[in-house]
Amino acid sequence: MKKRLFACLLLALLLAPSIVSCGGGEEPAAADSANAANPSETPAEETPAETEPPSDEEILGFASEDNGGATFTILTNSTKTYEFNVEEMTGDVVTDAVFEKDRKVEEYLGIDLDIVLEDGNWPAKDTFNAKITQAVTAGDAAYDLVNNTIVCVMPISSTGCFIDGKSLEYTNFDNPWWVADMYSRFSVAGKLYGFLGDASLSLYKDMTVTFFNKNIWEEQKPDVDLYELVRSNQWTLDTFIAQCSDMAIDLNGDGTFTEDDRLTFIGEYVPNGTWQTSLDLKVVELAEDGTPVFLGLTEKFATAYEKMRSFHQSPGALSYSSIDDQSFKSMNYFAQGNAATMCNFLYSTEYLRDMEADYGILPMPKYDETQEKYISQLGTSTSALFVPLTTKNLDLTSKVMETLAYYSYSYVSPKYYEVALKTKYASDEDMHEMLDIIRQGATFDFVFAYGTSLTNTPNSHFRFYNAGGEDIASAFAALKKPFEKSIEVMFRKYQELEH
Repeated sequence: MKKRLFACLLLALLLAPSIVSCGGGEEPAAADSANAANPSETPAEETPAETEPPSDEEILGFASEDNGGATFTILTNSTKTYEFNVEEMTGDVVTDAVFEKDRKVEEYLGIDLDIVLEDGNWPAKDTFNAKITQAVTAGDAAYDLVNNTIVCVMPISSTGCFIDGKSLEYTNFDNPWWVADMYSRFSVAGKLYGFLGDASLSLYKDMTVTFFNKNIWEEQKPDVDLYELVRSNQWTLDTFIAQCSDMAIDLNGDGTFTEDDRLTFIGEYVPNGTWQTSLDLKVVELAEDGTPVFLGLTEKFATAYEKMRSFHQSPGALSYSSIDDQSFKSMNYFAQGNAATMCNFLYSTEYLRDMEADYGILPMPKYDETQEKYISQLGTSTSALFVPLTTKNLDLTSKVMETLAYYSYSYVSPKYYEVALKTKYASDEDMHEMLDIIRQGATFDFVFAYGTSLTNTPNSHFRFYNAGGEDIASAFAALKKPFEKSIEVMFRKYQELEH
């Protein structure tokens, strides 16, 4: 894998036109306006020199090429057609951006993308995966690239049907269009077969964030600037609990807190579980040789768990145990304007478009101020890219991955923000800053990446099936032996893989 250094300035230059078109340019300072009206008074040395934006070749690190329109086949999930749409322009802003991204990849590499759609969701995962393993076993180059939910496909990585990222010479995982630290977080025996990046729009849809009702916060806590808490590194678990715990109001006066009242927090089963990663509560750590080491129940994990359990038991904190009939209860309730905060995935914005109250978005809180950065655990439904062992041209596949991620980062992601957040993305500079922080901290933790490959994986304790929680020490003691055994078995399988 080639290592190339790209300054953030290159990306800023590249995206500057789209940012200006979304948000409008800033008004010039008075002195600058005066000079603009009297150009003769402007000293020559103060005239800014025009800077040519870097070319795609300079950013990608490899030149465009003509592969004669060769067919490049991607097997992808038919329930996520928004990931790849190569048929036609529709007038939908995001869909057309995806179309443009795919066309640019085809033009840059001289290929024809062939998208094979198959149901890849959890109930159909075995059928989807069988298409991959059968093709590889038969030596059939049916698919050059696979795109599907990481937890559905990752389990077959141990069968040797995929190629490790270190063999992808033209894919640079240090670039900002890939999730940072994938190898250090969830490789096994130094090998990684599933790759998260901007090529899949679900990366953005599935980032976990904190929503807050601006109207409620301005009414009840006008002196608290949540954005500034983030900037000053003080948006921590303790701060979150201290600020949120007293915001519930018993609107009907019946002495209890239900959906009929103003709630301090609304959550849901799956996104709630991502607090474990956001608070950097590792239960598995990779040794220098790539061996996953089970840390057991750490003091940090136990402390955070007890704090969150206590918070869930406080008045006005409500979490739903599941999504009932796809009703998206927490999103709909938050949209009604009677919850101060909500933990959910970013795609919740698609259900908040008609919300009358104004809302803001923050990263998930840190454990404490010593935590290096704000972390956004991606949902387990996030798509990842996998390279089949029988891909026809490994170098070309590597280039396709890089260009897909780069062009999506440049064209699709800004359009998704623009549509999902409507005018907020155009007018709210705080929103821009928060979304940048959230994207930079997007990641997957080991126990979430391999949760479906291991036994008794400790990755659901923060879902809080009920406010009472569980005896966390007993829960860890019960899972220890089967979980460690399954890690050992998986590690041996990865050690034996040649690719």
